[in-house]
Amino acid sequence: MSAVTNVLEPVKRPDFFYKYRSLRSVCDRRRVLSIIKTSRIYYARPESFNDPFDCKVAHFGATDPCFVRYLIAAQKAKSDDSHAEVYNKFKAERVRTQAELDELKVALNPAELIEFTSLVKRIQQKVNETGVLSFSAARDSTLMWSHYADNHRGVCLEFSLEKWQDMSRNLYPVAYQVKRPPLQIDEQSFEQGQLVQAVALTKDQGWEYEREWRVLGRAPGDFPFPSDALVGIIFGCMTSDADKARVTRAVTHRMHVAFYQAKMKEGQFGLDILPSNFP
Repeated sequence: MSAVTNVLEPVKRPDFFYKYRSLRSVCDRRRVLSIIKTSRIYYARPESFNDPFDCKVAHFGATDPCFVRYLIAAQKAKSDDSHAEVYNKFKAERVRTQAELDELKVALNPAELIEFTSLVKRIQQKVNETGVLSFSAARDSTLMWSHYADNHRGVCLEFSLEKWQDMSRNLYPVAYQVKRPPLQIDEQSFEQGQLVQAVALTKDQGWEYEREWRVLGRAPGDFPFPSDALVGIIFGCMTSDADKARVTRAVTHRMHVAFYQAKMKEGQFGLDILPSNFP
């Protein structure tokens, strides 16, 4: 996926990001312990997401026929040129007759519309082939603990952005909206990465509690992260002592990792995240 630039209002990046994980099944526990022991984390396929609208190509807004024709030509190009090189040739200034300019600007003909439909399918295929690593900016969300950490029985892994510089270059905040933004197929939208913003970085407002940030750009699968980027592990307020012991044993070689315990607030809804005294 191309980078996103000048699309979002500036959003201050938190210093720490959080990954909620379940410890419910043997498979769940293995995944968490593997992250801790191997310093590798999974970039998920968009098709596996629990939101059916997530990372799906939406309806189209304005389209520039001239630019669509470029995209069609780039898709059909039978050369060794990279996509960027084809795009640079498209942008290169040259003298065109008025008849050529008029022809490029007319509405797409039936054959081109078929090509455009194929192009849209390719866009969705490209999205499906992209690995997405999701984080939350919140460590004390009761809903996140309920939905992603087995009803507060799991853990929340804390990562330092300062220690994970490679991630910071491809990290974007998710925007939450009531309506799905239409895709604009024109040169400006392409330059600014608005297609990526509309497809992969915009979700229904109902998910706003997740306070999600995403890392884009890799294929799905396990990838390494700096071992010192994992700086903390938070136990849920209902995590069992047996699971706490499993996680604690896995962290013995990481002296920089701090442990915390989530506790229910007294007299109000919410969680306090306190230093853990386990065992």
